[in-house]
Amino acid sequence: MLEDLDHLSTRLAKLLAYTQQLFAEQNSLQARLAQAEAERDALKAQLAKEGTQAQALSRKAETAVSERDVLQGSLDLFKQEHHALQAQLATREKEVSALRDVTAQARQRIDAVLERLPGATQTEEQQ
Repeated sequence: MLEDLDHLSTRLAKLLAYTQQLFAEQNSLQARLAQAEAERDALKAQLAKEGTQAQALSRKAETAVSERDVLQGSLDLFKQEHHALQAQLATREKEVSALRDVTAQARQRIDAVLERLPGATQTEEQQ
């Protein structure tokens, strides 16, 4: 019977040690679980923050695209106006050149008429 009691005592000691080991593992697992949950919460918060930033950047990108489209439209209009003004300038330069030619021809005709007038040679000789 003492043997049975010793055997029972040994088994109880082993069972107690095993129970203590299980409690230690439980505490360790609970700590790891708490740490994992904290990391999960931190990652969740970071994900939400980055999602908000992504939405803000997306809105900025859309705004930039809209502004670029507006500016491109203005640029296209200015280019059209520039080409139109260049064409008008070329036309005006041709007109000015033609007027200069006509003016030179008119001066030559006027000079020719003035030379043929009586007394024109006398005036020129007196000068």
